[in-house]
Amino acid sequence: MTAPSPTPNFNIMGSEAPGCLPLNNSCVCHTEYMFYEYMERMLLGLVAVPIIAFGVLANLTSVRIFTHRIMSSSSINWYLAVLSASDTLILISAFFVLALPRFGELLSWWRASYISYSVTPYMYGLMMTAQTCSVFMTVGVSVHRYIGVCHPYKSVEWLPKKRVTTFILCLIGFSVIFNTTRFFEVYISNVCFRENIKFDMPSLQPTSLRMSSLYRQIFFGWAYTIVMYVVPFTLLIALNSMVLSAVRKSRRMHMVSQCGAENEEYSKKAERKERQTSIMLVSIVVLFISCNTLAFVCNIMENVEEEGPMYQSLVTFNNLLVIINASFNICVYMLFSDKYRTLLRHYVCCDWSRPGELLVSSVAA
Repeated sequence: MTAPSPTPNFNIMGSEAPGCLPLNNSCVCHTEYMFYEYMERMLLGLVAVPIIAFGVLANLTSVRIFTHRIMSSSSINWYLAVLSASDTLILISAFFVLALPRFGELLSWWRASYISYSVTPYMYGLMMTAQTCSVFMTVGVSVHRYIGVCHPYKSVEWLPKKRVTTFILCLIGFSVIFNTTRFFEVYISNVCFRENIKFDMPSLQPTSLRMSSLYRQIFFGWAYTIVMYVVPFTLLIALNSMVLSAVRKSRRMHMVSQCGAENEEYSKKAERKERQTSIMLVSIVVLFISCNTLAFVCNIMENVEEEGPMYQSLVTFNNLLVIINASFNICVYMLFSDKYRTLLRHYVCCDWSRPGELLVSSVAA
C-alpha cells in the first residue's frame, strides 16, 4: 500500500551538445545514456525484482481467498480484497517504472529499459492511482473496524452491505479522479540513438503541466500532502488507538465477569476471534505507517525544494519500502487469520477433494 515518490527518476538525458538543455526534445541533445546510481541498481534492480514477484503472487492469492464464499460473507474482507488488488497493480506498475530499467541496466539488457520508458507515461499514472486506492482502503477498513468495535450496537445500522459497497466504490472513484492528471505528467518526446550503449532509447520528458509551478504548488505542495499523508495518517493513528483501547477494555471486562456458564466457551472463542481480527487490521496499519513515513519525509523535502543527493538516496529507499509494504500483507493475514491459513493450504496444496472442502467448511462454522 503505498507511496512511491511523486517524482521518480525518469532518466531524462542531460545536454551533451553545445547549447542544449536537459529538457530539449531534439535527439542531438540526447546522444548519451545516463546510467543510474549504483545503489538504485542494487535496491530497485536486484533486490526489488524477487520481492515484486512474490508480492504479485501473494496478492493474487489474497484476492482469491478474500472473495471465497467463506470470507466474502464478512464485508470487512471486501476492503482487503480491493486492497490486495490495488497492491498488485502497484507492484506491476512499479516493476515497469522502477525495477525493469535498473534490472535491464544491470544485465546490459537495453530492450528492458526501452520497454520501461515506452510504458512509463501510462504505468506511472496507474501506479499513483493504485497507491491512492491502497491508502484509502487501509483507511476504510480502519473506519469499518472502529465502528464494529467501538459502536457494536450501531454497526448493523451503519454498515449494511449495500452501504459498504457504495463506500468502497466511492473510494475507488476518488482514487481515479484524484490521479487523472498523473497520466499527463510525462511523455515520450523522441526515440534517440545512444552512442555509449549503441541502442535506440525513448527520451522521456515532463509535460508543461508537470513543469507548471502553479500545478506543483497546488497539487504536490498542498493536495497531495494533505490527501495522501496528513488525513490518512491522522485517521489511522486515531481510529486504531481507539480500537486497541476498546479491545483491551473488553478483555479486562471479560476476565472480571468469567463464570461457569454453559456458553462461556463459545463466548471466549467469539471474543478471541474478534480480538484477532482487530489486531490483524491494526498490524496492517502499523506496517503501512512504518513503510510510508519515509515517503512523507520525501514529500516534505520536495515541497521545500531540498532535492540534493540525500533526497535522491531517501527516494530510492522509500520506493523499496513501498514495494515491501505492497508485498507482505500476506504475512499479517497468515499470522492472525485461521480461515485465511486454511484456505491458503486449500489452494496451495490443491486439496480439491471432498475431505478438503469439508475441512474448509468446518473452519467457517
